[in-house]
Amino acid sequence: MAFNRKRSEPKDSDLSRTPEEWDEKARGWLLGRLTRGPRTKVQLARMLSDKGVPEEIAQPLLDRFEDVGLIDDAAYARAFARDRRQSRGLSKSALRRELGQAGVEQELVTEALEEYTAEDDLELAITLVSKRWQGLARLESDARYRRLSGYLGRRGFSGGTISAAIRSVAEAERHA
Repeated sequence: MAFNRKRSEPKDSDLSRTPEEWDEKARGWLLGRLTRGPRTKVQLARMLSDKGVPEEIAQPLLDRFEDVGLIDDAAYARAFARDRRQSRGLSKSALRRELGQAGVEQELVTEALEEYTAEDDLELAITLVSKRWQGLARLESDARYRRLSGYLGRRGFSGGTISAAIRSVAEAERHA
C-alpha cells in the first residue's frame, strides 16, 4: 500500500534503527492506536507511514495483525455504521462516503450497509425532523423548511427523503 502523503523528515535516531527496532516500535504504535478503538488497515498504514516506518516493515506487520483479527475492516465498517447512524443520524449514502474515506473496500462497505433500506433512511429523517420541529416553530414555514433541509442534507439524505420527512412531520403536526 503506497500513500502519497507527506511524511516528516526522519530524525537521526530513526535512520539508525534496525529492522527489529522498527518492528518493535511499529508494533507498539499499532497496539496503542488499536487500544483507543478499532481502525482500518488503511488508517493504520497511513499512521505508520506518517511516523516514518519503512513499508517493508509496516506491510507484513499489518498483515499479521489482520491475520490474528486485531485489524478487521468488515467489523470496523459494521460498528462504524451502527455508531454513526445512532449518534449523528447519518444516512446510508453519508455512511458509504465516510467508510470509503476511511479506506474500507467497497465490497465490505456494501455488506455493512445492506441492512439499511430507503425506508430506514426515511424513518431516521422523520425522527430527526421531529426532534427539531418545535425548536424551529417561531420561523416562517419556508425558513423552517430551509433549515431542516440543510440539516438533513448535511447528513447525506436525498432531496426526496428530505421533502417526504418534512411533509410527514408537518402533516402529523397539523393533525395533532
